[in-house]
Amino acid sequence: MKKKAPKKFLIPSMIFTYLLVTALVLLDCFVVSVPSMILAFVSVLALGLCVVYCVTCRGGILRLVSKIFFCALTLIFFLSALFFAFCFPYWNSGTFRTNVNLSVDYETRLPKNQALGDFDFAYRYLKKVHPAMLDKNSDEYAKVRSAYERERKNLLELETLSVNQLARSIETVFSVLEDAHTMAIPKYSNPHYFKDVDSIKKSGMTFVGINGMDYNDLVVERRNLFSYEKKEWALSYAKNFSIQLEMLDYLGFDIESGVTYTLQSADGKTVNQYAAKGDFLSYDEYLKYNQIETSSGNSSEPFCFYTLDFEHSLAVLTLKSCINNSYYRDLLRKMFTEIKDSGIKNVAVDVRDNGGGNSLVINSFFEYLDIDSFRESTSKVRLGPFVLDFDDALVKNVRQDDLLFRGNVYVLTSSESFSSAMMFPQFVKDNGIGKIIGETPANNPNGYGDVVAYFLPKSRIFMQISFKKFCRVNQDTTEKFVEPDFPCKADEALEVLYDILDGNLKCN
Repeated sequence: MKKKAPKKFLIPSMIFTYLLVTALVLLDCFVVSVPSMILAFVSVLALGLCVVYCVTCRGGILRLVSKIFFCALTLIFFLSALFFAFCFPYWNSGTFRTNVNLSVDYETRLPKNQALGDFDFAYRYLKKVHPAMLDKNSDEYAKVRSAYERERKNLLELETLSVNQLARSIETVFSVLEDAHTMAIPKYSNPHYFKDVDSIKKSGMTFVGINGMDYNDLVVERRNLFSYEKKEWALSYAKNFSIQLEMLDYLGFDIESGVTYTLQSADGKTVNQYAAKGDFLSYDEYLKYNQIETSSGNSSEPFCFYTLDFEHSLAVLTLKSCINNSYYRDLLRKMFTEIKDSGIKNVAVDVRDNGGGNSLVINSFFEYLDIDSFRESTSKVRLGPFVLDFDDALVKNVRQDDLLFRGNVYVLTSSESFSSAMMFPQFVKDNGIGKIIGETPANNPNGYGDVVAYFLPKSRIFMQISFKKFCRVNQDTTEKFVEPDFPCKADEALEVLYDILDGNLKCN
């Protein structure tokens, strides 16, 4: 009896499903969100076609080989599709997209059903991505769930919501985790700024309070509106929010009545200054009012640079953002070449007010130090229902043997040294490489990080969610944060360093 050949459409159909899986993954990552079930359906379809092919394809060694080949290929695409749909933390995110509309009009009001849709979207992805939300029996999960149910009940009582109302409800849920990397913030298309900010700063005055309330008290009283681990990190948000009209509303102030700022001079004297709603200008109006000219091109200061002080045998590397690109690596090589040629004995890395980025900037810096290996943070990575443990903390140093530095290393920090800029002093201190000078960095080394960015479908609220849990290099320390060896105000850190180099302060 003659064996039937497999139907001609099966192989092209299987290849089409492979291409479709690939296209859907790329589409979701770079263009527009694709429902997980669509990708899952296509993967199941590919699997079904492969089964039919194997059943109908009989006889001969070549057909056996083809069955093995297509079974293996289908299994790869099937498992890959399930991974992307249900485990890949970036699925449906805006992390890799360049075509995302980032802003919304402040006057926008959302019908209840749309607001609830965005609210549920935020909570759904918090549950899917954040490591603290994997264990449904944990205290953290119970607290977040309770906040979600309470806020959702409150939203149900409203017929329409402003974007700020929705953002406050989402942040009230997120802030329970006390994870500074996980947050939700509205992005308005035409924000308005207090017109006198520039002149106030030029006069040497600083903003210390609003409506009779110190910013420290504001952060504590409205804890639900900020995600932070150290209060100092939230303070910078509170101050920045309070000089923008739309964010004053987010903070709960009556913008129709205006606000009164408390300003403080360098000698500690305070004065009050009232700001009416009309005193807030759009960005272009603000620039025109303060006669500020914006420059174009590449004239802005680079994110990293260094200076040499031959009198103190000191090189200071200033890192405003943690970007491990070729510019940074070339700069390191140039700096350490000059250090070697000049015989400089001290190197300081300034990460004050550095908001973080790529922690590999630390590895690149360590390449020029006379160390064979070092320990870095371990981590637990959440991938949907799974957790991967990366517990091998020992890293072999890729030494630049022609430029090795054997002198003293210091790191200058501030309360706004965050994320990877917190890891820099952590790695230096916990590996016994150098000393830390300044303020305690902004976040907990035994905390969360590495974020996925989202833009809520209707409100366009920006939110980001951590998918890693980090463990500090030195697990034997009793410190909750990375405490400096020489604590001082951030703007005095360089002065303290000079005192150390001059012998006025001793390193322990």
